[in-house]
Amino acid sequence: MAFIRKMIVLLSIVVGWCLGSLPAEAHQSNKGFSQITIEGRQAVYKLFLPDGELPFIDADENMQVTAEELTTGRDRLADYVRQHVELKRGDETLAYRFVSAELSGQGQNHGVQMLLEYTSRFAIDNLTVHYTLLFDDIDPQHVNFITIVNGDDVVDTFFETGTRVHQYESSGEHDTNRRLLQYVWLGIKHIWTGYDHLLFLLCLLIVATGWRDALRIVTAFTAAHSVTLLLTATETIRVNSRLIEIVIALSIAYVAAENWFIRRRAKAPRYRWLLTFAFGLVHGMGFASVLQETGLPSRNFISSLLSFNAGIEIGQLAIVAAILPLLLQIRSRKWYSPFAIGLSAVVFALGVVWAVQRGLQS
Repeated sequence: MAFIRKMIVLLSIVVGWCLGSLPAEAHQSNKGFSQITIEGRQAVYKLFLPDGELPFIDADENMQVTAEELTTGRDRLADYVRQHVELKRGDETLAYRFVSAELSGQGQNHGVQMLLEYTSRFAIDNLTVHYTLLFDDIDPQHVNFITIVNGDDVVDTFFETGTRVHQYESSGEHDTNRRLLQYVWLGIKHIWTGYDHLLFLLCLLIVATGWRDALRIVTAFTAAHSVTLLLTATETIRVNSRLIEIVIALSIAYVAAENWFIRRRAKAPRYRWLLTFAFGLVHGMGFASVLQETGLPSRNFISSLLSFNAGIEIGQLAIVAAILPLLLQIRSRKWYSPFAIGLSAVVFALGVVWAVQRGLQS
C-alpha cells in the first residue's frame, strides 16, 4: 500500500508538471478576422491577425508587436500573406497587392490590421479563397473568421486547420447547415482544448458517488454556463474577461481543495450541485469571452451562437461518457482515495498558480 501511495504521488507530480507547462491563459488570442468586399474586378481584403500569431516580426518575442517591429517586418509580413492567402476567380489567380498594415485591436485581442487588394481581369462573380496562414508552421489551433460582402449579399464562415478553402458564389444561395455544423465543431474543439474547464469538470467527477450524482452535477454545470454564454455573447450582460479568467482559476482551486475534505469524509456535500451551478455561471462567461474576441456573424447570429453552445455541450458529454464509467469502476479500489486526493492537490496548485499569473497579466 505504501508503494502504491508513492507511485500515486509521483504520478501526480508528473501530471502536474505536464499541465503546469500549459500557458496561463485559458483562451488564447489566436483568432483572426477577415472581411472581403467585392467591388467589380477587385476584392478588398481586410485581414486581422493577433500579436501572438506573428513571431516572424515580433523581434523581442514578447508576443506584442510594436510599431517599430511592424515597420521593420512589413516586407516579411507581406510576403508571408502572399504565400498563404490566395484568391481565385474560376481558374484565374487574382493579382495580389499589400496595401498597408497597422497596429489595431479587436476587443481585448490586439494585433495587426492589414489591407490587401486582389484584382481580376473581369468582374468577380465567384471567388475561391485559399487560406493557409499559421496552420502548419505557427499555430494549428488558429481560427480566422471571414465575412464576404458583395453588395447586399453577405456570407459568414471561418477558416481553421481542417477548413482552408471557401468557395463563394454570388447567387445568394449558401449552405446554412454546413455553416452551423462548422460552429458546432468549433464549440467541440473549444471545450476539448479548454483545459481549465476540463480540470474543473474532472474535479467534480472524481468524487461523484454514481451516475445520478454525476448527472446532477453535469446538468447544473451545463445549464449555468449555457445561460451566461448566451447572455454575455449577446451583451445582455458585460463582464471583464480578465477578471473572469482569474475567478475561473480560483473556482478550480476551490473545488480541488474541497475534494480533499470530501474524500476524508467519504461523502460529497448534499448540495454540491448548487456550488457547481454558481461556478458554471462564471465558466459560461469564460466561454463567451472567446466569442467576444472573435465575434459571430451579424447575420444568423443566434443560430451560430446556439450551434457553438451545442458543440460545447456535445464535447462535454463525450468527455463525461469516456471518463465517468472508468472512475466509477475504480472508485472502490483501496488506492482510489489517495489517487483522488493526490490529483486534486495537483489541480489545486495549478488553479492557484493560474490565478496569480492571470492576475499579473491583467
